[in-house]
Order: sequence, then structure tokens, then C-alpha cells
Amino acid sequence: MIFGPPLAQVREVAKRTVQAHFVGIAESDGTQPTLRAMYVLKLQEAKRVLADEPSLMIEQEAELRGLTPREMATVISNMAEQSRELEIARMKVNIQIEEAKNEAEVVEILESFGLALSMRVER
Repeated sequence: MIFGPPLAQVREVAKRTVQAHFVGIAESDGTQPTLRAMYVLKLQEAKRVLADEPSLMIEQEAELRGLTPREMATVISNMAEQSRELEIARMKVNIQIEEAKNEAEVVEILESFGLALSMRVER
């Protein structure tokens, strides 16, 4: 028999590991968090353009990039969709971890992402 931390603790450590993994993917483009917050506003403005409403913000960026406002809005919308898909994937993994019946299943889930469970003991 092997003694270790309770399954609930293993799950929490695994979820933090998965979160760090997905945050790393999301931030791999090097965009600073303050600029990333601007993406929320840009998506709102892109939705306006895609609904055939004007947006000075999107029009100005589109002009700078040599695109039409609709093309720029589509690019922004697609980027937001990628972020949404990444978040859904992270949530699915968290649910799998919560549903794991034992520590071995948690480890298997992490390994499917090339991750390892590290239960560091703090002294």
C-alpha cells in the first residue's frame, strides 16, 4: 500500500498544473496583460462591425493594416474564438480531473498533455 496526499489535494494540484499549461499557451503570443484586456473591447467593436454598424476603433486599425473594417473584425472575432476554444478545453480537463476516481487517473490525464504531477512538500 502506498500512502500519499488525499485525492482532493492531488486534484487541486493537477488543476493548477493544467491552468499553468493553458495560460502558457494563451500567453505564448507575448501580449502583455494590459493589452490583452483591450481585446475585450476590440471584440465588442468587431461584433458591431459584423452587424453592419460603424466602429471608429476597427475602422482605424483596419486602415493601418490595409484591410477593410469587415476583414479586421473577422480577424479579431477569429482570435476571440481561439481563446474561447482554449478555455473550453481547459474546463473539460478540469472536469476530467474532478471525475477521476483515483490518483492514477489524475496522473494519466496530466500525462496526456505531457505534464507531470508534482506534489512538492513545503517545510
